[in-house]
Amino acid sequence: MNMPSINRPCPICAGLAATPFLTSSGYSIIQCATCRFLFVDPAPTPAALQAFYQRSEYFSGSELGYGNYLGQRLQHEQLARGRLIRIEQILPMRRTLLDVGCAAGFFLEVAKQRGWVVSGVEIAETMAAHARERTGRPIVATLEELHAAPESFDVISAWEYIEHMAEPGAEIRRLAALLCPGGVLAFSTPNTGYWTALHRPHEWREFKPPAHLGFFTAATLRRAIESAGLQVIALPKVVAIAPTQPALLNAMLNRLRHFGTGAERRTRLWWVFGLAWRLVERLSQVIYRLRWPGSDLHIGLEIYARKP
Repeated sequence: MNMPSINRPCPICAGLAATPFLTSSGYSIIQCATCRFLFVDPAPTPAALQAFYQRSEYFSGSELGYGNYLGQRLQHEQLARGRLIRIEQILPMRRTLLDVGCAAGFFLEVAKQRGWVVSGVEIAETMAAHARERTGRPIVATLEELHAAPESFDVISAWEYIEHMAEPGAEIRRLAALLCPGGVLAFSTPNTGYWTALHRPHEWREFKPPAHLGFFTAATLRRAIESAGLQVIALPKVVAIAPTQPALLNAMLNRLRHFGTGAERRTRLWWVFGLAWRLVERLSQVIYRLRWPGSDLHIGLEIYARKP
């Protein structure tokens, strides 16, 4: 059986055969026949992507981006502290750290407070301006503008970044070249092994080109990292969430919302909704795992790798 022609080799394994997987927003997502990586083909041009990320709504109300990125500062800072603790367990000496795709600089600000000498890359100029103000450090638009020599950084992080790259394998190799020997590469990406991505791909919000161009499972992410010559230290799956909840239980939660939630404590009984939500969520996950044994209900992947 002949495979349909593709416009470019697989960005992870350079395979030349692929099968159609999904059409979204007028873009074709295909699956490599060799390594099973999913990617957009053809990819948008660099100029189109540059213009796309300058749109202010990407960080404040776009279905392809964030509802209110700046308003989620506390959540981003809490997440940053947890990630930095993991990095510091691998590499206790706090020296140079580069955050690629640093957005408003929340991760960089927390890292600087913890003793790291930080640098950042951010293509969206409005977010880069926030990052400069927060960190007091120069934030550039591209890796090339860093003018960094090979082996310049002890840590390179790229949170929710690699899925935006048309050539993620090449990008990981570029980042690896900037790492010092013994340095750590750490990043996160949506988990395409998630139940909805596999069973109801038209409903999975992470299939959203042109914002996302590559879609990783744990296996394809490990392959990309190891192909760049890095050693995987940890590859945790993060944030377990059931795709849906039973209708009757969901109706009950909606009734309890009028008491308030953790974010909106309207009455003294706001905590009832939080407790009920956790119980319903746990039950929903159990139902999915009974109905589909082995289901992956984690929406995200993180990876921590070391350069030999």
